[in-house]
Amino acid sequence: MEDIFNMLSSSARIDKSKRKKKKKRQRPPQVESMDDILAQDGNANDEPDDEEEEGVEEKSRDRTGKRDTSEEKLKQVRKEQIAAFRRSMAIRLANKHDPDIPDPISSFHDLTPPTWWKSGQAMSSFWKPMLVNIEAGRWKEPTPIQMQAIPALMHRRDFIGASATGSGKSGAFLLPALLLSSAPYEAFYDANNNNTSDDADNGKKKKKKSKKNEKKQSAKNNQHQPVSRQGEIRGLVVAPTLELASQLHREVERLGQGKPGGVASLLLSKSNAANVIAGSAGGKNGLDILVTTPLRIVDSIEKGLRLDAVRIVCLDEVDRLFDAADGSTPTRHPRNQNPDDSSSEEENRSDSEEDDDGDKKPKAGKNKGRNPKQRQSKDNSTAQTQQQSGSSQTKSFLAQMDVILDKIPPTAARCLFSATVTPMVRSLAESALRNPIDVTIAAPGTHGGANTDIDQQLMFVGREEGKLLAMRQLAQRGQLKPPVIVFTQSQDRAQALFGELLYDGMHVDVIHAGRSKAARDNAVAKFRRGDTWVLIATDLVARGVDFKSINMVINYDLPTSGISYVHRIGRTGRAGRKGTAITLFTEADFEHLRTIANVMKQSGCKVEDWMLNLQRNNNRRDKNKNPWRNRIDTSHYDRKKKRSKQQQNDNESED
Repeated sequence: MEDIFNMLSSSARIDKSKRKKKKKRQRPPQVESMDDILAQDGNANDEPDDEEEEGVEEKSRDRTGKRDTSEEKLKQVRKEQIAAFRRSMAIRLANKHDPDIPDPISSFHDLTPPTWWKSGQAMSSFWKPMLVNIEAGRWKEPTPIQMQAIPALMHRRDFIGASATGSGKSGAFLLPALLLSSAPYEAFYDANNNNTSDDADNGKKKKKKSKKNEKKQSAKNNQHQPVSRQGEIRGLVVAPTLELASQLHREVERLGQGKPGGVASLLLSKSNAANVIAGSAGGKNGLDILVTTPLRIVDSIEKGLRLDAVRIVCLDEVDRLFDAADGSTPTRHPRNQNPDDSSSEEENRSDSEEDDDGDKKPKAGKNKGRNPKQRQSKDNSTAQTQQQSGSSQTKSFLAQMDVILDKIPPTAARCLFSATVTPMVRSLAESALRNPIDVTIAAPGTHGGANTDIDQQLMFVGREEGKLLAMRQLAQRGQLKPPVIVFTQSQDRAQALFGELLYDGMHVDVIHAGRSKAARDNAVAKFRRGDTWVLIATDLVARGVDFKSINMVINYDLPTSGISYVHRIGRTGRAGRKGTAITLFTEADFEHLRTIANVMKQSGCKVEDWMLNLQRNNNRRDKNKNPWRNRIDTSHYDRKKKRSKQQQNDNESED
């Protein structure tokens, strides 16, 4: 019996061990994958199907229990990690299924030379001194837009970048522009002739040629290489206003310090345009970067400027540059129109009418010494002649951009940047760009545009007279924390508000297109030094101009569009700092209040429900028209007070 019992017990133990082995074989393999991260993020578009997951698990380990280290598996894991990194940085790709989109960088030191930069001077010799300048400017790590834009432009892909104000868009295109303009001639154009993967028109990779063919090709390119690079313009940066263009030029000079051979950059103006056209600007090696406004460069192109050596063209504030309604053709205003509205329209056209020396172009309609009929006929004939001639002064920004882009060679990379890239801008960009990488930086639950670091507030002041009272109350309560920028809708209102606040004893200055270039530069310099605490401005400085540590922005006049609102309040809360934006509104602003309230809600601010339920203005002609406003003038109160005081003195003298 004991033998039989031992035999049965031993067989039971054997069966138990077999069951354990079977369970161990059926245990799912422990493979480190990004599927769990993808599931946590909840992005159903990027998650693989169930069948694909089962296939990955089966291939994860073989019978020996080893990991699957095949090249296909590693590429898949790498792709998942990059997708998770983009989500964590709020980088949204419109064409995320494009296999040739370069991976983003997490640090400036991670930037590696592109595949086409194989010959000539190494990229590191240019990049190392630029890294020193980057650290000197307190740029610790690249911002999300810089993470994706810099490697994409280095691979010479066309690019559309939409990111909030103060997010580092300027550095996103200035850094690659400096590198591309410094690349050796044989490296840049040899890669283009070989049709490598960097060419945006052909995304498929081709087999590498033999060393013998490469030597033949390089020798062929050297035959076509120009003997002298004098007159070349290798990088072009276009900005809508002179203030923004001047700022970009200063940034180019700062980032290019210490670069081998130096940096040859220039801000195109009326005084140096002749040298640029003649090819003498920049010396024997030409210009690395030319910064300009649309009107100035179009005028130079009409006089013979060549752009056939441009390697990269950057359009900053592209939604303004692609504005088709911003011409300088003469317009008529009804007699009952508020004069403030006309000055506001002149402000919007000032960028294309004003030259770089601050002198206004002669406008039709200002012919003294003639009767009204003669002036009217003269205005009509002048406008008709200008339109027929196609002068750059009569062209809108969009027409000017067509002239510029038509002169850019097909080998150049093209990039568009703005905080507000509208669907209309994207549709217009389809004809100007080739298979662009479209990137939007927006956190989950938001739609981009307004900066989330800004505390946005709406303040109801009743009537127009209440605005000045609200400004004085903010100052008395200590809530006006300088430096402060105050925006008005027109030049006249800015000048009037300047007089009122100056009378109150504030350290205040004003800047608008009606002032000369020297006066505007002086106002900006005083504001940067801290001599001016409150700067009153129009939309002239609402776009791109970077003032350090602006604590508060006040919209004295409610903007009529969400785009204008985003760019105005974007002067504060820059580079990770916190800021405050206060918008004053009256009963006359209710038709435009809903638009501003929607922008605030999309950026995460609390807004009253009744503001979101206001009636929408469906009249396209009056949609962006400024409402009629009383003049900013308290002189009648002073006169009344003076009269009452004089009457009191007269009564006392009679007694």
